[in-house]
Amino acid sequence: MNDSEKVENNINAKEIRDRLLKALHLGPGELATALGINYQRVYDLGSGRTKKFNPGMVNLIVSKFPQVNATFLYTGKGEPLKVGASVTASPSDVSEIISMSRQLIEMMEKLTTRSETLDQRTLRLEVRERELNDRERSLIEREKALAKRESELAEHSI
Repeated sequence: MNDSEKVENNINAKEIRDRLLKALHLGPGELATALGINYQRVYDLGSGRTKKFNPGMVNLIVSKFPQVNATFLYTGKGEPLKVGASVTASPSDVSEIISMSRQLIEMMEKLTTRSETLDQRTLRLEVRERELNDRERSLIEREKALAKRESELAEHSI
């Protein structure tokens, strides 16, 4: 293989990754999240640390995004998405997103309610703490007064 063939066959993982991200309308972090992998794996493809897409990564991407052209991921040739494929969500994806959004809203409402309850409890505890501190101060003052009175009585009885 001569040098020109080597250069021609050189796979640039960064360029493939960038074209894939552009076609999917995702950022590197979003792709990592969608695939359920550490961001570092996607970052390494763009930094040059990882030189090519391995079969495990390609299979993971294609299983999550069936519209992606696996050959493109291996070779960088052709288009990132299969002919006629688009990034539009299917009706089942949309219903899943809506369902998840509803669940998220419910969870946020529960968190807000719990936060308000905790705030109320904290306020009540602070009031009780102030009351106890006031009582303690009052008891200390009474103890001092009693001790003073006791000492005065002891002086008079001598």
